[in-house]
Amino acid sequence: MKTVLIAEDRDASRELLAIVLTSAGYNVVTAIDGVDALEQFAANVIDLVILDIHMPRLDGFGVLRQLRTVPAHADLPVIALTASAMAGDRDSVIAAGFSEYISKPVNMSLLRREVARLLEKKQ
Repeated sequence: MKTVLIAEDRDASRELLAIVLTSAGYNVVTAIDGVDALEQFAANVIDLVILDIHMPRLDGFGVLRQLRTVPAHADLPVIALTASAMAGDRDSVIAAGFSEYISKPVNMSLLRREVARLLEKKQ
């Protein structure tokens, strides 16, 4: 079973994402902010990460930068979630090293498809 780490500072959003992915057959680990995400990542074997871009203590970009400093994590699938869906945002997120970009409110069918696609691609 693949494990997905969800880092989202809003409780309701984090819980909904966890329910959707658990029901899709994934093991889910959650984090309340970027610092917690790095701690959870270190404590678990993670196959894919979903990062809210705007989080307290350490944002999604900061988490991604730290993950990408480890060569073994260069190909780790990381999805960016953001409510600020402006023209050009997707390009800047992908250029920063994220594998995919999903805007909020999250389309759960799209999320499930993208998680499955990225995990299949990783194998």
